Amino acid sequence: MSNKEIKKYILELEQRYPVNQWQIQGVDVWPHIRIKLYFLLLNLDTDKPEINNSYSAKNKKHLAIRRLIKIPGAIMKALFGLHQFYKKLKPKKILFFGSHFHRTRHEGVYFNRFFDPMIEEYQLQDEVYIIEFEKLFDKNFNQKAILPLHQYLDQYKLLNKLNELFSQPVKENIELKDYKAFYEELSNDFPGAKNLNISIQALTRWARKINHTKGFFSRLFKKTKPEKIIFLSYYGYDDLAAALLAAHELGVKTIDFQHGPQTNVHMAYTAWNKHPDRPYNIMPLEYWTWDQRSRDNIEEWARKTGFIEVKNVGHPYLAYFKKKKLFRQKDEKMFFSLQTLSLEEMLPGALLNLIRESGLKWNLRMHPRSNFTQEELKFFLNRNKIHKDIYEIQDAINTPLPEALSGAKLHITNFSGCVLEAGMLNIPSLIIHESGKEIFRAYIDDNSVYYLNPDEAGFKESFFNIIKKLPEKNIEREIREVPKPLE
Repeated sequence: MSNKEIKKYILELEQRYPVNQWQIQGVDVWPHIRIKLYFLLLNLDTDKPEINNSYSAKNKKHLAIRRLIKIPGAIMKALFGLHQFYKKLKPKKILFFGSHFHRTRHEGVYFNRFFDPMIEEYQLQDEVYIIEFEKLFDKNFNQKAILPLHQYLDQYKLLNKLNELFSQPVKENIELKDYKAFYEELSNDFPGAKNLNISIQALTRWARKINHTKGFFSRLFKKTKPEKIIFLSYYGYDDLAAALLAAHELGVKTIDFQHGPQTNVHMAYTAWNKHPDRPYNIMPLEYWTWDQRSRDNIEEWARKTGFIEVKNVGHPYLAYFKKKKLFRQKDEKMFFSLQTLSLEEMLPGALLNLIRESGLKWNLRMHPRSNFTQEELKFFLNRNKIHKDIYEIQDAINTPLPEALSGAKLHITNFSGCVLEAGMLNIPSLIIHESGKEIFRAYIDDNSVYYLNPDEAGFKESFFNIIKKLPEKNIEREIREVPKPLE
C-alpha cells in the first residue's frame, strides 16, 4: 500500500468507529493501535525473518531454575538501587528523553544532536536530566546529567512483579465500544493484523503494563519537578507511553521534538482529527518542529483541538554548527543518505550504473539504525563492480551529519529526513523512491528538491540535467538560532 492509501484507510476506520472513546483502565488505546497499524501497513511487503523455536524444553527449564536462584539477590539489589536512585534526584527545569542513536561523536564525546546544542548554548547543564532509554555510551556530553533509564526501570519492574504476586486482582474498567467489529474488519482486510497484539485481551495486558510502569515515572517526576518534558519521538516504546501518561496525570507539559520527516502521510503526526474532549493521555501536549511545512502539517489538526500547541523552533544541531562555523565548503561530491531498506531496493540497478559511470565521487552515509554493516555494503558494491576509489562510507556516529552534508553538491536519498536538513543547508536533494515522492510531495519543486524514478528511461540523462542546474558557488545558509527550551 502507498502512504496515501494507508492514510485513507486509517482515517476511514476512525470515522466509522468511536476510537476517541476507547480506554482500558484509564489509558487511551487508540494512539497505540493507530501507530502500530500504520507501521504494519507500511511494511506489508517486507520479508520477516523466521523465528527459531528450537530452544528445547529442557533448556527452558534450566533457564527458569537459574533465574529463580538469582531472584533473592536481584530483589535486594533492586530495593537498594531504587532507594538510592530516587534519593539522589534533584529538582530540574527540563527532563529530556533520548537514545544513543540520537548521538554523534563530537570533540571526543557522544553529543545528542538535538538536546545538547540547547544545553551548551544556554548553560543548562545543571538544570536538566537526560534520560537515555536504550544503550548508553561511555563518554557523553554533560555526563553527570544522564540517567540510564533501564538500569532503574528494570529494577522497578522486578519489584512490581513481586508485588503483584501478593496483591488482589483489580477489576479493570474497559471501554471499547464496537471494538470487536473493528478488530474483525481489520483482521478480514489484513490477516497480518492478528500479529499486532491488539485483541481485547492483548490490549488489556498492554494497558495493565503501562499503568504499572507509570508508577516509576510518577515518582521520578514528583522528585524532579520539571517544568517540561521533551521527547525525541513520543511513540514506539511502551515505557515512553507510561512516561507520557504519568506526566499527563501530574499536569506536566510534554513536548515531542522533531527527529525526522513529519509530513502529511506520517500517521503519528498527521490528521489526528478525532480526539476526546481533552488530549490523548499517551501523546504529547506540544510539538516542536524544524521547519514551517512540518509545523503546518501538525497545526492543521492541532488548532481544531484547542489544547495542542505547535512551534517551529528550527534545528538545534544545524544552528550549533552555524554558530561554531563548522560547515564545509561545497565540493563536487554526491551525498547519499542510506536507510533501513534492503540494499537491492535502496540501490537499484540504474543507480548502481550511474554511480559506476558518472565520474563523480560519492559519500554513502549509514543510517543510525542500519540493518546492514559497512562490510556488507562494501561486498554489495564490489559485487556490482563499483570501484572503491569512487565512494566513501560514513557511519552516523563518527562524522557529524551537518559537517558531511554541508560539503555536498547534491543530496540523494530514497526517503530520508535528511531532505529537510539538506534544505536548511541550501543543499538540493534528489529523491529516487516512490515513497519519498509521497512523503515529500510538498517539498518537491524541481529547484531545491527533485524526484526521479530510476526505473524510467532516461534516468541517467535526467540526473545530469539536474547536476547542470545546480549553483556553482556556496549559498548563504538560512538557519535559525539555537532554540531556547525554557521560553
